[in-house]
Formats: sequence, structure tokens, C-alpha cells
Amino acid sequence: MPDNPQKDWKELAQLAASEQDPQKLLEIVHELNSVLMERERQTRSKTFSKRLLLVDDDATIQRTLLPVLQEHGFEVQFASTVAEALEAIRNHKFDLLVCDLNLDAEGDGFTVASAMRNAYPQCVVVLLTGHPAFESAVKGIHQQVDDYIVKPADFDLLIATLEKKLAMKRRS
Repeated sequence: MPDNPQKDWKELAQLAASEQDPQKLLEIVHELNSVLMERERQTRSKTFSKRLLLVDDDATIQRTLLPVLQEHGFEVQFASTVAEALEAIRNHKFDLLVCDLNLDAEGDGFTVASAMRNAYPQCVVVLLTGHPAFESAVKGIHQQVDDYIVKPADFDLLIATLEKKLAMKRRS
């Protein structure tokens, strides 16, 4: 059986199920195990990067949300102003943006979101706001924001949203 490494695990499993000779069955099972172990190794090596820009002028967010994101495997860069965020976007590649809506002035998060979308069209963009309004939600839709979360954010919901949106973008 080792002569034919091109067989996939499903084909090998079918061969094993119908094999009557014990010696050949052992060879098939051995090859099947090798194929499955290689498949698992390849799956583990395909972990995607999760580079995230977190933008918020509230120091509490940096102290609380940043470590939570890091614990969930995100590589986080923090910016507390629009200028810092725009510089980070120019100098680094990101997969995700989590941005406060009102930074230096009301609605500044849209400036950051737009810059990120222009630089990295596949980037997941999530806006956080402590002052939700119908108008800003509609503007978010027009700017193709991926989600709009009201503060105080439920961290589990935020993490789940980021993971789900990132997986969806990578499949498309």
C-alpha cells in the first residue's frame, strides 16, 4: 500500500472496510493512520493570522479589551487617536479593525474605518460606540462596516463576532 501515497483517507477507509486479508488490512490501516496524521498536521499549520488594530481613546479599553483579544490569539496593535490609527494603517497590515466611533471628534471612527477599508478591502471592520444612533448605524452600512457593537461590549460576543466575520471573509 505505501506505493500509492495519492490515496485520500476516504478511499483508504473504504478499502479497509472491504479488505478480507488481515495482513493487507494492517497495511491499509497503517497508511490510513499516516494520511490522517499528515492531514491533521497540515490543518494545524494553516492557522491564519489575526492582526488587529484596536482604536479607542478610553484607556480602560486598552487595559481590559486588549489582553482579552491577545488571549484569544489576536496580534493587537493599539491606537488612541485617529492620527495614530491612520499611521498604523499606513505602516502595518491588518486583518481586523475594532474602532471606537467617537474618538477625537464625533464620528471619527468612520475616518479610520474608511482608511482601513481602502488599504485592506478584506479587513473585518467593527465599530464600537457608547452612543448608538440610527444615523451612525446607517452610515456604517453605507461604509460597509461588518458590525456595530454598543459599549459596554460583551467581550465574548465581540470575540465570537470577530472570529465569525474573519472566517466568512477568508472563505470568500
